[in-house]
Amino acid sequence: MAGGTDFQAMTDIAGGSVGGAAGLCDIATTQEESITQFFSEVLAFTFFAGGPSKMLPVPVAFLGARRYMGHIGGQSGLGPPFFAKCGYIKSEDWLNEDIAHKVASVKLGGKTLPMAAGSFVAVASECARCRATACTMEDLSNNACDAQRRQLDADVGKWYQAYEATMYHPAVQGTFRSIVKRVGTGPWGAGDWLGDSQQSFLAVWLATSLLDGMSLDYYAYSRFCENPANQCLVLDTAGCKKCLGMAYPWPGSAGKLVQEDRCGGPGLTGAVQQLQWKSAKELRGRLAEVGKPPARVFDALLGGLA
Repeated sequence: MAGGTDFQAMTDIAGGSVGGAAGLCDIATTQEESITQFFSEVLAFTFFAGGPSKMLPVPVAFLGARRYMGHIGGQSGLGPPFFAKCGYIKSEDWLNEDIAHKVASVKLGGKTLPMAAGSFVAVASECARCRATACTMEDLSNNACDAQRRQLDADVGKWYQAYEATMYHPAVQGTFRSIVKRVGTGPWGAGDWLGDSQQSFLAVWLATSLLDGMSLDYYAYSRFCENPANQCLVLDTAGCKKCLGMAYPWPGSAGKLVQEDRCGGPGLTGAVQQLQWKSAKELRGRLAEVGKPPARVFDALLGGLA
């Protein structure tokens, strides 16, 4: 979430708009509501936002955007320096001292121009918690709600719309391709809207595979701002248990929702190894028909795989 990788789009795990309920005034408890404070070029554009919400709609892409402020990395914590918020801005020395310097030459309006080789793309998933009204917060945090698994096509469509160059105006398609060669994301789909993290990873992987020449950089967090510890469940048994130990290091672990007995199975590395040579069509078919909990998505998907 810190951005800074050359030619990589940093994915803002957005809600209905960029900046959400924080109102663009301060950092908050979620990545989506905090991150505009750290990408100053994005924040500046919000002053020109129209409509009743006065917020930037999604999906939206900012080419050439860089992180000017420190420090945000997607992790949160109950104690210092985060105090349950996502990122923090120090009272002094608050500029990003490791700002990206890579510049690409792009053609825009018949001219060749220099542009920073970074970007900020805000895209929302389907809201699993809005659909899963019969599930408890504990069910959702443990990937144990069937409704979390029934939004595949909508999520693939949203991701494709945001990252496919031909979805943008012809005047900027070449620039988009020159700047966005990689997609960086954490638990998109399983943040504050509480989708199944295993299902969401596979949806993002599937959608990215439909984009010509695009690579996916997927980052796993032990205590992601929006949905602490849930992403541990995309790891194999040993990795998941270690991750949970990092997520809940305090005695009693107040607020602990993700249970160790939900760890198990091959993890995303094993899933990728078994599925990487299958077609996108086959993966989509398997995901569309994946079974209900308590079986984990990876286990249900890979069972009997030839």
